Amino acid sequence: MAQATLGAATSERTLLLAEACRRGPRWCFRAVGQGYDHGRETLVRGYGVDVE
Repeated sequence: MAQATLGAATSERTLLLAEACRRGPRWCFRAVGQGYDHGRETLVRGYGVDVE
């Protein structure tokens, strides 16, 4: 088991808490804890996702 403590958000509207990905047959999990001042649309556009 793993544990991560996040500080209190200040001006952030969107928080990215963790990432899960697959590398070959194994799944990976990474705690991120990063905040964004803009909404979800800006976050997902940064990952190359189109938002309508």
